[in-house]
Amino acid sequence: MWSVVVGVIGALLGVFIGDALQGKQASRNREWQREDSHNDVKRNAYSEYLRSISASYGQAESRQRNRSEDGRLHAATAEIEVLAGRDVSVPARDLVKRVIKAHSMIAEGASDEEAGVPEVDRGRYEVIDLFKADLGLNTRP
Repeated sequence: MWSVVVGVIGALLGVFIGDALQGKQASRNREWQREDSHNDVKRNAYSEYLRSISASYGQAESRQRNRSEDGRLHAATAEIEVLAGRDVSVPARDLVKRVIKAHSMIAEGASDEEAGVPEVDRGRYEVIDLFKADLGLNTRP
C-alpha cells in the first residue's frame, strides 16, 4: 500500500516540477524573443540614422540640399532616444547637430576640411561603436 502512495506522490511531484520548469523555460523564451525584437528595432533605427547622414552628405556635395534628410535624421534620432539609453542617445543627438552644421557649410561651398568633416566623421565612427556595443556586437579595434 505504501509503495502505491509513494508512487502516486512521486508522480504528482514529477508533474508539478515538470510543469514549473516548462513555465520557467517558456518565460525565458518570451524574454529572449522580446530582447531580439527590441534589438531588431534598434538596429533599424541605427541603420536609418547612419543612412540619413550619408544621404545628407550627398545632398550637400551636390549643392541640392533640400533638408529632407535632416528631417529623417531627426526622426531616427528621436527613435534612438526612445529605444536606447542616454549613453547612446546623447552622443547621437550631439552628432546630428555637428552633421547638419557641416553639411550646411558644404552646401554653401565650403570644403570638407573647412566644414570640419574629418572631425564629424570621427564622431560618426564613435557613435557607430556605441551602436555596436549597445547591440552586443564586436566593436572595431
